[in-house]
Amino acid sequence: MLTTATLLSLLPAFAAAASCPAPHSPPSPPPGNPGTCGSLHAKWTLSPISLSSYYTYTSPSASGPKLGSIDFVFKNDQVDYSSTCKGSSANPQGIFYGSTWFDCETQGGNQGWKKTSFAYDTATSVVNVTSTWSCPGGDVVYTTYANGKADLKCETSVWENDDWQAGELYSNTTTTCALGTLVIQN
Repeated sequence: MLTTATLLSLLPAFAAAASCPAPHSPPSPPPGNPGTCGSLHAKWTLSPISLSSYYTYTSPSASGPKLGSIDFVFKNDQVDYSSTCKGSSANPQGIFYGSTWFDCETQGGNQGWKKTSFAYDTATSVVNVTSTWSCPGGDVVYTTYANGKADLKCETSVWENDDWQAGELYSNTTTTCALGTLVIQN
């Protein structure tokens, strides 16, 4: 049981605690970014998305060189930096499978709390993104995964050597997409 003397001896401690400043508010959003860092609903923008591929046949039955490439700049409205994302594929016909992940290059270098990776699936046009970031001055690290469908307008052109002879190229197929943008709201 507390006595009056014990309670009176605690008064200075209670008075000191009462004069402590209020806890600080969450950090302000980075300059030029509308989102509030630490928001549960980050907005990611992938733009401009550039996608292309080519594949060559050296004979009617022998595949030759092939390459698919995708690149874009990743922006997260929670932070004031961006990441440059690039991926390439030497799979048949230059296609991407959604199981292959590529690391993006982040301004200031990739660090455990500042990292973005992506995967692209040619068959579905879905871009999967994982991003890790920390708010300025904060000690909380966020890691979020989201995806969206990149609705790209693509054209494919095919050249075929109708008078093919051994040692010549047989065909070449090139796909080029107009630059696109994908916004993912978590």
